[in-house]
Amino acid sequence: MEWYGYVGKILRVNLSKEKVKVEDLKLDDVNLFIGGSGLAAKIIYTEVDPKVSPFDKRNKVVCMTGPLTGTIVPGGNKTTIAAKSPLTNAWGEAHLGGFWGPELKFAGYDGVVIEGKASSPVYVLIRDDEVELRDASKLWGLTTSNTEKLIREENKDNKIRVLTIGPAGEKLVRFSVVVSDERVAGRTGMGAIFGSKNLKAIAVRGTGKVKVKEYARLRSLIRRLYPVIMSDPTTQIRALYGTNGEMEVFYEYGDVPLKNFSKGIWDGISKISGQAIVKLMLKRHRACFNCPIHCWKEVVIKEGPYAGVVTRAPEYETAASLGSLLLIDDPNYLATAEYLCNEYGIDVISTGVTIAWAMEAFERGVISEKDTGGLKLEWGNAEVAIELIRMISLRKGFGDILAEGCMRASMTINKGGEDFAIQIKGVEVPMHDPRAFKGLGLQYATSNRGADHLQGAFFRIEQGERVPDLKIYERVDRFSVKGKGWMVAVMQDWHEVLESVGLCKFVRLAPGHIASFYTLVTGIVKRVPELREAGERIFNLKRMFNIEAGLSSESDVLPRRFTREPLSEGGAKGQVVELKAMLREYYEHRGWSENGIPTKETLTKLKLLSLVRIASTNCF
Repeated sequence: MEWYGYVGKILRVNLSKEKVKVEDLKLDDVNLFIGGSGLAAKIIYTEVDPKVSPFDKRNKVVCMTGPLTGTIVPGGNKTTIAAKSPLTNAWGEAHLGGFWGPELKFAGYDGVVIEGKASSPVYVLIRDDEVELRDASKLWGLTTSNTEKLIREENKDNKIRVLTIGPAGEKLVRFSVVVSDERVAGRTGMGAIFGSKNLKAIAVRGTGKVKVKEYARLRSLIRRLYPVIMSDPTTQIRALYGTNGEMEVFYEYGDVPLKNFSKGIWDGISKISGQAIVKLMLKRHRACFNCPIHCWKEVVIKEGPYAGVVTRAPEYETAASLGSLLLIDDPNYLATAEYLCNEYGIDVISTGVTIAWAMEAFERGVISEKDTGGLKLEWGNAEVAIELIRMISLRKGFGDILAEGCMRASMTINKGGEDFAIQIKGVEVPMHDPRAFKGLGLQYATSNRGADHLQGAFFRIEQGERVPDLKIYERVDRFSVKGKGWMVAVMQDWHEVLESVGLCKFVRLAPGHIASFYTLVTGIVKRVPELREAGERIFNLKRMFNIEAGLSSESDVLPRRFTREPLSEGGAKGQVVELKAMLREYYEHRGWSENGIPTKETLTKLKLLSLVRIASTNCF
């Protein structure tokens, strides 16, 4: 068949056998799972044993674009990278913007499936229909930017897009990332999966294009929606100051975490906001492929050992996880921390939360200088934080323990530090406090990839947003728990759609507009209810993978700090998350049992019953 939006091919690379093959994309898979995150879930579920070790060569890593990726749709640039996660020991995925995904489609592939393990370091080079494995021995140990530079030089092509790991991924740091052009696939340790396979990078150069079914109508729709996109207040903040432009707004809600989520007020917020950093350090505004927002800011570090270095500005998650969470208010330190995390290849969220756990453990006497190699892990100490970033990335000294993530680090120390290891399913909690937005707490607890602020972005609903296309008609009280169960489920399902079509979530449009984009690009007519059902199907398939991997309703929990330790000050003063009441409504809406398992009726409705391995789960 002739494909539009999709290019119709999936590339498989077997590193063990050093073989490459190309498969046709299946229309049935597209109809059921769309693409991107959904198609990655289908491949992982059907081909990876949920019980296998994440670092076993039988684990696979899937890099999958969506049908809008590489098209003229604003923000159509996303790629999902998925595998069994070394942090959760269950479902794992991360999302990448930038240019790599569009380039893969220009080369003629909707996705790449990496299988097996190379006997020595390699990188995959894709040039249209020419695919080969290249020796990466001389790249092993290099930072991400140096790897990109040398691959381009070796191939004499500055337009090659490189997806790579840094030293942290090579050393199997459990929250290591995959990076391309300073854009990061940040969560659940996908960099460590690359490293476990001796895969340094996937480099791609394409000369083709993505065909669109109704180009003239699509272009007309985009012209009409462009002012809608750019007039959104949140979009305007991001365009001017990046994601960190909302720092002070979040602070007023009591949403910004301070001192490992234990404080409610702090006078350093204004020093590390996007507005302050842009005023002090901005070099230029940058954008991902075909994005009008330009939320990506480039800054110059002004002071310190990295003075003069041009780097990506600290995003909100960086400014909070490595700033307010540690009580450090130095913008030059934050830019340096962002730079080092991206160069070494580690997730800023997990890094900050794990360091915060260590600082609290030090303060409480759970660990001492004897454990840390002489470091005094004091709140507000930027030099110590930078040293810990290096130690974690290289698994050096105490950093080797922290490289396992805060859950495993607390279990290794085993002196009562588990209660303030702020993680869910092994994944460190992002920089939004659910005591400020209680539905977000439910989203965190039930997310398939562990603590996840993006899979639903429910705090936006609790800030007052309404989504009539999804039957969310009225403003909701952020401190209420009533009615949150079904709304969180609906938003999670819709965000599965966004990750599957390949659209950046910062392009804030109504679901009806997204459905129009999909139909005009692909020629496959899908309305909002059909897309939403596909999102529900994808979410449930990931849930089944997790159940088979050993997770259960007992994994749908929040850290004690959020359910039993109210803050004494700030915008969320006195609040805790009443999770159980929301969970009951959530399970009922989803058609799951009291144990959080999709019922036969639900799997049948979602056309999953023939796919799932019911007998192996003892579910029914």
